[in-house]
Amino acid sequence: MRHTLGVGLWTPHSLRGLVVRDGLRYSPLVSKTTRGRARPGGGAMTDTPLKTVRVPEGMTPLFRRAEEVVSSYFGQREDRPEMGSIEIFGQRYILVRAASLSVEFFGMVAEIYGPGREAEAEEFSRNILYDLAHAIGKSDAKNFHAKMGLEDPIARLSAGPIHFAHTGWAFVEIFSESNPTPGPDYYLVYDHPYSFESDAWVQSGKPRQHPSCIMNSGYSSGWCEESFGLKLVASEILCRAKGDDCCRFIMAPPDRIEARVRAYKATSPELARRMEAHSIPDFFSRKRLDEELRESRSQLEERVDLRTRELVLAGERLKAEVAERRRMEERLRQADKMEAIGRLSGGIAHDFNNLLTVIQGYTSLALRVVEPDSAARPFIEEVLRASESAASLTSQLLAFSRQQVLSPKVLDLNAVVRSLAQLLRRVIGEHIVLDLVLAPEKPRIHADAGQIEQVLVNLAVNARDAMPRGGTLRIETRLTRGDHASLRGDEVQILVQDDGEGMDEATLSRVFEPFFTTKERGKGTGLGLATVYGIVSQSRGEIHATSRPGEGSSFEIVLPATHEPVAPGEVARERLPAPTARTILLVEDEDGVRKLFAEVLRKAGYRVHTAGDPLEAIALSSKLAEPLELLLTDVVMPHMSGRQLAKVLEAARPGLRVLYMSGYTDHILESETGDWELIQKPCSLDALLLKVRIVLSTERK
Repeated sequence: MRHTLGVGLWTPHSLRGLVVRDGLRYSPLVSKTTRGRARPGGGAMTDTPLKTVRVPEGMTPLFRRAEEVVSSYFGQREDRPEMGSIEIFGQRYILVRAASLSVEFFGMVAEIYGPGREAEAEEFSRNILYDLAHAIGKSDAKNFHAKMGLEDPIARLSAGPIHFAHTGWAFVEIFSESNPTPGPDYYLVYDHPYSFESDAWVQSGKPRQHPSCIMNSGYSSGWCEESFGLKLVASEILCRAKGDDCCRFIMAPPDRIEARVRAYKATSPELARRMEAHSIPDFFSRKRLDEELRESRSQLEERVDLRTRELVLAGERLKAEVAERRRMEERLRQADKMEAIGRLSGGIAHDFNNLLTVIQGYTSLALRVVEPDSAARPFIEEVLRASESAASLTSQLLAFSRQQVLSPKVLDLNAVVRSLAQLLRRVIGEHIVLDLVLAPEKPRIHADAGQIEQVLVNLAVNARDAMPRGGTLRIETRLTRGDHASLRGDEVQILVQDDGEGMDEATLSRVFEPFFTTKERGKGTGLGLATVYGIVSQSRGEIHATSRPGEGSSFEIVLPATHEPVAPGEVARERLPAPTARTILLVEDEDGVRKLFAEVLRKAGYRVHTAGDPLEAIALSSKLAEPLELLLTDVVMPHMSGRQLAKVLEAARPGLRVLYMSGYTDHILESETGDWELIQKPCSLDALLLKVRIVLSTERK
């Protein structure tokens, strides 16, 4: 802030005598050494050694003492930016930027009032700033007088201009015609050469039609009013902000101020012309504005209430839209992450599964020829177990990245859950109750039975780990009309709920991330729920999780329903025809796998022709004169896919049976319609032979 007037050791008698006897006419000075100049209505000017105020020469000793008192007050200043405080003489002060209390305040009020109401805005700004500054001036004077022990009115008054300068409001020049006496004849004429308000307006470059040092007027009159216990008002009659060469003020009691201004104007016609825009502060203007505001308050409140209700409704709609957008963004983010990991793991899995096929195949062959009591047998069995574990890990990697080879069929979901119940009870343990609530409509889905079982087992394991002290695991199936944006028609829901420890928001937001786990190191891979997410997504479904700490967790799976009949079970092995010398074309780009499968099939009695890539297979088929019973082909190969190869050979050999084999199809078969047979690598040799017998037992197309 910026403050005003000050201290001296005058007495009313001595000051009155100085004014009367002095007879000097004192003008505004820019420098301290100017002497003998003239001003309108004034006399000669004199030098003064004072630093913070200019007064007629005879008043210098009195104001010099005031400078000492005020300087001692402001000398006790302590800035504490680390505490955000400025203290002077043990009291808190604040700094306020000058323009914010002048040109910018007027601009803000004018903007609030709006176009066409500039005069109202001007009047409101002038009066509220004057009243505020007047009150601050009285308060600062009262505080300063008490702190410095000043009781004499003249001593109080003389401190004002110097206090004004120290606090940055303005420099003060008091003219010799002033008569600051404690009574109705009080009269003060003074300049503020460096008023903070006029400086702000001049620097802004905005033109002014009215004097602009409103707060300077209010503050100085408030200080003097407190000093003498006399009602006073100050009016700025000239202002640099509107083009005058100085900022000049007249202060007097409210009932004398108009007469004092008229008398001053009469001293010079030129002065009178320049003073036309001055105004007397109106203490009651703000009250009149308050009355007007009260009159319109009822209508305004009604409009505000109406608009508020509209905004609340709009806010609720916006909130819902933002929430939905965030859910969609989170799904896209998760999908992008899965896609990136899927591309990486899919490529690795293709090669890794080929290696595991060779390892498992030759290990199985070795076990067939090694004696039961051979010392090497335990080592070979350990290699087989390790390869099976590796195959399980590869399967999980492909599952969460939605790259797993699925064999979807129409399933009775209730039958799948019932058949799995005994296994689930063993998985969760006797301390947890398994509660099955199955839909009476017997909902059907088109999915891979083994993968649905994997989903339920993984969720059961997750629930078991969340209920170390026991609880209830509830699995419920429903057939319902869905409202999920990504699905259409009837839907099947699977709810898996536990009353375990629950999860906080941070954990819940990452629950489906691969390799994320809250379990101790070595007790979880972080792939269980990620695998569930991948299987459900690859099955054209959605999964949503809700949980709170201490309130358990709930997983809702939504899958599209089907009304097709349930697929029949596979033909029993004993009903399959025995292998005969039937011709098979084996196409596999991995040498080790090709050699292994060819050897196994030949030992089983089949005639086998092999090719290392689709182009070689097409050339070989064109040369074969004998009937070709079965095409056993990899899916992902150079030059063309296994599916493309099958179409070429089926065109040349109508009725050709096809069996695909792969641990990673790269989505090649997902877009195919109709039935197709596939065996997933790595597979056991017995599984391969069984699948070949099943395909060969089907009717030719």
